[in-house]
Amino acid sequence: MKRRNKVLSVLLAMTMTAAMVSGCGGKQEEPAPTPEAAQEQPAEAEGETDAAETPQEAADGALTAKFSATFPATGTQADGINQLGEFLKEESEGRIVMELYPSSQLGDKIAAMEGMISGTIEMSEFAATDFSNYDDMWSVLSLPYLWDSEDQAIGTLTDPEVSAFLAQNVEQYGMKIIAWQNLGTRSILNSKRKVETPKDLNGLTIRCMQDAVLAGTINAMGASATPMAWGEVYTALQQGTIDGLENSAPVILANGMQEVAKYLSLTEQFSIPDPVVISKSWYDSLSAEDQAAVTAAGERYTQWYNSELWPNAEEEAMEELKAAGVEITEVDKSVFKEATQSVIDEFLGSATDDQKALYELLSTTREKY
Repeated sequence: MKRRNKVLSVLLAMTMTAAMVSGCGGKQEEPAPTPEAAQEQPAEAEGETDAAETPQEAADGALTAKFSATFPATGTQADGINQLGEFLKEESEGRIVMELYPSSQLGDKIAAMEGMISGTIEMSEFAATDFSNYDDMWSVLSLPYLWDSEDQAIGTLTDPEVSAFLAQNVEQYGMKIIAWQNLGTRSILNSKRKVETPKDLNGLTIRCMQDAVLAGTINAMGASATPMAWGEVYTALQQGTIDGLENSAPVILANGMQEVAKYLSLTEQFSIPDPVVISKSWYDSLSAEDQAAVTAAGERYTQWYNSELWPNAEEEAMEELKAAGVEITEVDKSVFKEATQSVIDEFLGSATDDQKALYELLSTTREKY
């Protein structure tokens, strides 16, 4: 299908979905939130579905921006977003107040994206690869061992040329990127055994995000990939539905995964920074002064998070995981790189023009970092 038809089809589908369910349902490429998360979800305020036209006002007259998150209320990610709320309040001189809804209280990532498109949710954050639900160009960021380091990854994606290119793409789907945050390098944690080579992954089911390239990489590494909503991973591990997951140490720690899985292998196959995203319809409804405040808050957050909050987060998380009894194994990454080279070759061999353009841009820009 041609790109124009694809975009029109996606936008038409989103419009129909918003009309039927007020932006809270729709495309379920990730499973729906758990019953526990649904019970915690606050009742929708009267008039909230009109947010796309009129920003919701708090009792004191400030505009309320709901931030939908899948991460818990404590941990590095929560600390970061709470500080973003402070920056937003400062830059707007109190005119905009952010309210954080953690632990998938407002739904999973797909629901958050649809909510921002319809204007019922103002803010959220995703892995960059989550945008492949709307445009397969973003699957380039799913390629294994794309970066030499996580610093190179965040440096490349915050480079002015790259960030502008990606921001322009997202806006056509009704969302707007205001910040980027390093979420580290993702490695495999499992509940069964020590993993040192791809052979050790045989027979293990490993949760991955909803992206064909990510799943293909986990399969190529020797495991069996199981796409699953993040909010369901802890219970799935606990019940034995899956054997493990892949993520960075601070995210593993904040979500308590060390309680149900004790083997962490530093395979470091992915570094996928997270964009902080807002509803474009909400942004467009703001005054020019408040738009400038949102932009300034995002810029301050990107600098603060990546230079002050994150640098010590991984080292501290590793120490806490060790203290919790997690066995951390250094591996020879070259054998995992070799095992996943076929994923890269196959992807580039059938890549679209847009995917090739993004890959070339990233490859050229990353040399600066």
